[in-house]
Amino acid sequence: MKDTITSHKFYAVWEYKREEKDLNEASKNGLQLVKGGCFHSVFRKDDRVRYIYQLDYCPKISDKDRYIECFQDAGWEYVNSTFNGWHYFRRPYVPELSSEDVKIYTDRDSLYAMENRWCRVLRILSIITLIMGLLYIGMLLYRHNIANISKLIYALEMTAMFILSATFFMALKNISRTRQGEEAGFMPPVQVIFPLVLFLVIFCFILTFIS
Repeated sequence: MKDTITSHKFYAVWEYKREEKDLNEASKNGLQLVKGGCFHSVFRKDDRVRYIYQLDYCPKISDKDRYIECFQDAGWEYVNSTFNGWHYFRRPYVPELSSEDVKIYTDRDSLYAMENRWCRVLRILSIITLIMGLLYIGMLLYRHNIANISKLIYALEMTAMFILSATFFMALKNISRTRQGEEAGFMPPVQVIFPLVLFLVIFCFILTFIS
């Protein structure tokens, strides 16, 4: 039997807490993270240990060795980093650990600073995809005499951009709500949204190729 398992579960940036929860649950069930990733993660079967996992987002690090050393000094073992700036850390699970000992960020300001780093990226993406969606509307209005298949391509690409923009906006809105102590609003599952957008983009490419 293989002692490693690959999971292809993926998470949006705003779902990092759910990923941490899933990693902790996997460790409880004897699956220890070997390599975390954006689209797949590798686990090793080991029932002898149990870890608590935490993620940090920091895409620009001037001295990575010093960065990792700071976490190690606080009791966190470095696991790996992803290409887009996420870093995985863990420490042995001990039932007596306090709530502060199981979190990388023990104060609100530091946690918000980390979240703000990826919130800035989401704001940019939300604006870009919104502008692209509006541009497709403009092309549909301006080029009203084009073939029907071209209109369909524009409409589908416009839909994909608006879906992405709305998803990013709702994620940012929910971050703001939770910081104010309010309950998070509706959030469409990215495990459905992203494949849907990818399908629309690929379908448009195929239509463009055959038209």
